[in-house]
Amino acid sequence: MKIFSFGMDQLTVNDIKNSGFTVVTQNVLPDPPHTEGHMLLATSEQVPVQTLRELRHRYPGTTILYVYMQKGVHGYQPVHMLCESLGVHFIPPRSTSSAIIEKIRFLLEEDGEKRGNLVGFFGSGPGIGCTSAAKLFAWRLATAGLRVILLGLDLYDPGFERKTTISLDRLRPRITGKMLHAEDFEQLIKQDGYVYLPGNYDYLSAQDYQEEEIEYLLARAAENADIVIADFGSIPESAAWYVGMHQSTLRLIVTHPKHEYRLEPLLELAGHMDLGPQDFQLIINRSNLEEITTPKNLAHRIGSEIMLELPYVQPFQDNLPLGKRELQQIDDKVRFLLVALGLAPETRKKGLFS
Repeated sequence: MKIFSFGMDQLTVNDIKNSGFTVVTQNVLPDPPHTEGHMLLATSEQVPVQTLRELRHRYPGTTILYVYMQKGVHGYQPVHMLCESLGVHFIPPRSTSSAIIEKIRFLLEEDGEKRGNLVGFFGSGPGIGCTSAAKLFAWRLATAGLRVILLGLDLYDPGFERKTTISLDRLRPRITGKMLHAEDFEQLIKQDGYVYLPGNYDYLSAQDYQEEEIEYLLARAAENADIVIADFGSIPESAAWYVGMHQSTLRLIVTHPKHEYRLEPLLELAGHMDLGPQDFQLIINRSNLEEITTPKNLAHRIGSEIMLELPYVQPFQDNLPLGKRELQQIDDKVRFLLVALGLAPETRKKGLFS
């Protein structure tokens, strides 16, 4: 199948070609007979939203991917809805070349059994305990004997109380220049058996980060660890949050029953990235506080499964004072996580897989 590209930048086109696809670059829309049975990749800069219906009518036998270029998390839902009604595949703003390639492969059913080693933690709001939960899992995974890298990718909060000699913003020149090496990861902060890169201390640069920078960091980290845990925070305007949604193999949302009003718009936004509630598991933090809504009811209404419930600790700390029973529950979840990632074998117990 050929991919006719109209309006895509050359770097993205090159990445698609390097992934094994045949791309035909167009300066104008191709003749419809030439695209019959093939794919048309068009951007909103070349094909305005108001002409989408005409485009669909003109190319009835062509698979159309529409790349909406206007950045921001608000305002493109109506465009996505229009695409759905027209049978046009929508690609949201800030999508990187790898996200576009993943979409193409999905449409062509070429994904296969590809597995990654990135576990993404997302919060339903600032201060919900996303960083603490990520550190808890990094610790227990390291205790299980794995090489674990924990990346602080909440661009609006470093996740570490004191300023350190190494952090995301201090490492950024090497990330931007694509000069990260194995020794850079060896210099990360060592704690509880894993290595940790604190996040961005330079708050004013939070929106300057580019998706390509985050993708490069994640790729290099994956090469130097058995498993990568990433704290992506809770602010969707972050480039890291966006890349994390696309690239995480497992997505864990740290939340609380009273955050249902926050979860609903987050999952709606994830829907525009072809992610549904079933693609997320919930970590209910401070679960022993009495609320009108129980964790079970929250999960039922949202449509996601509960992975873990953590008790309320005052003040909330990096190293949670958990008891043996709670640690055993977490270690069980860690084992299930490793099986899902293909990093541990399934074991039989009483005739059943566990």
